[in-house]
Amino acid sequence: MKIEELMERIRLPGEAREPVQKERIAEEEYEVWKDKFYQDIRQFIGEWKKMDGKYVWALEFYLKLAMDTYEEYQERGYTDQVFDETFYDITIWCRECYRKHGVYGLDELWWLGQSVKLKLFRLGRLQFEPILVKKDMKGREQTIQAGTKALNVHIPEGEPLKMEACRESFGRAEEFFGREYQVYVCDSWLLSPHLEEVLPNTSNIIRFQKLFEVTDVGYQYPQAEQRIFGEILEDKRQYPENTTLQKRAKEYVLSGRDLGIGVGFFTASAAIEYR
Repeated sequence: MKIEELMERIRLPGEAREPVQKERIAEEEYEVWKDKFYQDIRQFIGEWKKMDGKYVWALEFYLKLAMDTYEEYQERGYTDQVFDETFYDITIWCRECYRKHGVYGLDELWWLGQSVKLKLFRLGRLQFEPILVKKDMKGREQTIQAGTKALNVHIPEGEPLKMEACRESFGRAEEFFGREYQVYVCDSWLLSPHLEEVLPNTSNIIRFQKLFEVTDVGYQYPQAEQRIFGEILEDKRQYPENTTLQKRAKEYVLSGRDLGIGVGFFTASAAIEYR
């Protein structure tokens, strides 16, 4: 696969393609940085941060990594559809980089590295990450024990959380990962029970949330503010009110409350019904 084909397949914006097509990263340089990436991604990111023009460089570098990963996809028999959906994440984060820095590039290197290392797959609307549950998750009638194999569910931004699309994703996950994984877990602001104070029960977010049994709520980081408003501001009065969710969430945080981050699970044996 050539880089032009990859950029087309993941629908990278035209403005982002131009600097990449100049191919500023020589093969020798790429191999050196690729070794650093696989040996210690945190050290890799630390060195990358010191670069001039680091955002555009990262975009080209990760596109090259994705092309290498495509060969591994073919060896494992994974479909082109799964590859294209998974690496569309590059486009999502490229647009986010432009929003934050005014440059088409990448700055979310650790997260994108999970896809490169075949630890994260997008199957339709949702992303799935095979994990081992770190600590017991105690539900009303069931406990998921630490060490259980599970699929960690992630929700990429940019599209409505429609129920039929989510239902399709869970079905595809069962086919893709097989019977080895019978538990789905999620750690997200979307699972915060406080959202019921902000959104109606007919909301797609609430309907998605109710699929999971929420076992814990944390307040270590205002993730909801970051996702809903695009950034975390010290002066909460400056948050935009362009959507109903933004208006209601702004009222909530201005009252001194935190929506929090919910953690929950459901098992594959349970019917995937959205209440």
